[in-house]
Amino acid sequence: MKRLVDLTVEDLVASLVWRYEGGSGADAMVSPTDRHALSQADDEIFLAATEFELFDASRHGGFCFPAESGGVDYLQPVILTPAGPVSFWFDDPPAEQILSEQWRALAKEHASIFPIAFRCLVPVDERIVAGRIDRVEFPREEPASAAAAKSGPPAAKRRGKIGTQQTRTVRRRKAEMTVEFSQGALQGAGVTGDISRRGMFVRSNLAPGTGPVVRLTVNLPGGRKLALTGRVVRNVESKPTARSAPGFGLRLVDDWPEYDEIFGRPHVPHKK
Repeated sequence: MKRLVDLTVEDLVASLVWRYEGGSGADAMVSPTDRHALSQADDEIFLAATEFELFDASRHGGFCFPAESGGVDYLQPVILTPAGPVSFWFDDPPAEQILSEQWRALAKEHASIFPIAFRCLVPVDERIVAGRIDRVEFPREEPASAAAAKSGPPAAKRRGKIGTQQTRTVRRRKAEMTVEFSQGALQGAGVTGDISRRGMFVRSNLAPGTGPVVRLTVNLPGGRKLALTGRVVRNVESKPTARSAPGFGLRLVDDWPEYDEIFGRPHVPHKK
């Protein structure tokens, strides 16, 4: 077992899959496994070896959490370098100094980095998890189009998406519904911020821990109630200067047909 911040590319060569054992920030712990495949039905949280190709075609090793299907905020991709990890999701807007340190760790200029193609080396439910990272992401208040114009490379330099047969996407939508939750003796309440077919983010000052299942009651429009079960995959702490609301990301356990009704027909992602 070792700290997540101490994980190296050599560790991922020795063991493609590592299990999250608990903790947060610098205290987050992981341990190696002998697994070579994952599933969204897994009760535990795993990270897996991932290949990254920068815009300048250089290749790097790292990891992501592939069973947490969705965007960068769910996959949490990280490139590992001898100078330290390079992250692409932050719960709060990162300072310019932090980003500069990351690019120095890669020994690259910003224009040589994005967009980044990534491909997980471990299949999830017999599918390849792959996609691209256009920029460092964090909860944004400005429109996505404006943010992209500020942080991404010129459109003429952007490469096309990785083949759609390899790319997994998840529909997420804003949906404010009050919820009550419990985990053992812990009981709390909150409001959903965004939801997907596999989970949701709940805004709450009280967050359950990772590991044991969380029982959740969602108060649907019209007085209906929906009982769900899930596991916490990330916590967002409350900070005085934070623009993101405190709360926790929840991945659902099992399939819930009534929950799927919220989404209606399957969604076809827009091309970028």
